[in-house]
Amino acid sequence: MISDRKPFPVGKKPLIFILLPVTALLFVLYGIFLKSDQHEFPVNIPCRGSMIVEAQYDHQKAKMVTSLYFSFLDKQKILVSLSGTAYLYDQEGKLINRKTLLRNIYYDHVQENKVTDTYSMTSSQINVDSIDNMDWETSSLLLINSFFLTGHTDTMVLKKYDDNTMLIENNQSSFAICAFNKTL
Repeated sequence: MISDRKPFPVGKKPLIFILLPVTALLFVLYGIFLKSDQHEFPVNIPCRGSMIVEAQYDHQKAKMVTSLYFSFLDKQKILVSLSGTAYLYDQEGKLINRKTLLRNIYYDHVQENKVTDTYSMTSSQINVDSIDNMDWETSSLLLINSFFLTGHTDTMVLKKYDDNTMLIENNQSSFAICAFNKTL
């Protein structure tokens, strides 16, 4: 008969009745903080960085110093703004040409792999400012294809380096590091 059981003394509960709600609360808090960190990086915070590219070819050397602005936009869009200067040198190291770079590149992106932070990014629109005079030859020496060819797809890794920085890599190497400015 059930009457043989003793009721719990008033004020004393088995340990399971205390641990169960505390454990559930910890899981909920962990999920909230983990989820908010994933949304905070990199989706809602734009970053700024610098990019230096040097290329050596048979008869000339090319160098580009560029500022970069990177931001995830709504609806699977990414904005990359580039501003800088490209330099072409001859075999002796004499400056033979200087080009100005000032453009916004809008990408459609798909996250291919969450574990490796790999994205397929297709340039859907490239807005070139009137002072941008990077020709096709200089662009092909110093820029990835999607920076100057609309509709081109590049695979990039957008990897969180630490709490304030992100590495942007292609299949050859890292080409930019962005710093986040978290404002309250």
